[in-house]
Amino acid sequence: MVRKLLLMINSLEGGGAEKVFVSLATHLAVRKDLDICIATLDDVPDAYPAPPGIRRVRLDCRGSFLRSMLETGGLIARSRPDVVLSFLTRANCAAILARRRSRFHCIISERVHTTSHLGHGTRSHLLRSMVRWLYPRADRVIAVSGGVRDELERYYRVPANRITAIPNPVFTDVLQSRGQEEAGYDLPRDYFVAVGRLMPNKGYEVLLRAFAAHANTNRALVVLGEGPERAKLMALAQSLGVSERLHMPGYVGNPQAFVARATAYISASRSEGFPNALVEAMSLGRAVISTDCHSGPAEVLSGAPSGQVRGTSQAKWGVLVPVGDVTGLTAAMDMMDDADLRTRYEALSRLRMQEYKPQDIFARYDAVIGL
Repeated sequence: MVRKLLLMINSLEGGGAEKVFVSLATHLAVRKDLDICIATLDDVPDAYPAPPGIRRVRLDCRGSFLRSMLETGGLIARSRPDVVLSFLTRANCAAILARRRSRFHCIISERVHTTSHLGHGTRSHLLRSMVRWLYPRADRVIAVSGGVRDELERYYRVPANRITAIPNPVFTDVLQSRGQEEAGYDLPRDYFVAVGRLMPNKGYEVLLRAFAAHANTNRALVVLGEGPERAKLMALAQSLGVSERLHMPGYVGNPQAFVARATAYISASRSEGFPNALVEAMSLGRAVISTDCHSGPAEVLSGAPSGQVRGTSQAKWGVLVPVGDVTGLTAAMDMMDDADLRTRYEALSRLRMQEYKPQDIFARYDAVIGL
């Protein structure tokens, strides 16, 4: 019997969640027992094209929660899917509310550390209350990391028997192939690299202060990404005396070409859902340094929950430091001058990525969907 599966997300305009969403859709598209439709809440250009042969619906919710609830309810009432699998908070809430009009098996996937992502203020309080009310009503919940799972259980009342943690897949062969391409940029000989939007949550101010105190003054720092913090970070680099060693090319089409040539990868994030850029760096055989933020980095680098690191720590698969610890992050950078330690972590990075093979990760999705 062919079952109708609706895959739903806010948009496909870019980001780690969107990339995994399309990869999962591609995996499912080969099945003959599924009639698949992809729906996006917002009518914006796709950065990741949907797989060929899958029906595509674009709603026009324009980022509005209310329009998302109304249009999703109408779509589901018309299409009558057997299963709905949604990604991201707005799509998740819309899917759950649609059950008031239609009957279907509702699976949602939380891709971020919810409390950190929703921020502060009156609107954020209302959104957290909505998540707390709606998420326990889903049939199944997929969390992108153990930390996200634990938070949803503890603070958002999702029953433990309905929630499963499934990390993102890592397409090592593709990433390594892209890493061998030319960067198209005049890269320094020796540099640390960081990847991510120039936003306060990424902790770039801490990263710059730690880099300014780093013992190796011949090493550069390359930051890939664009965002509203650019001018502030450039001014800080100037005041710290490191502007000549700081490279900020902005958004680049192939970050792997930069990361593959780096001395080490660094993340100073204050929170993560799942650290995609970090695991991609590990798949390229880079030694990595990360803050022990909620949630994900500690799980990847030490196999333990986040929040347990008290100082600069040489974990099993990388170096961890407390969030916001400038001195600790500098110490971790200084460790990377030890060629033997760096080589050991490079080998461990490659070994660790064997646990994130796409076929194994997607098999876990299949089990939750019931395939």
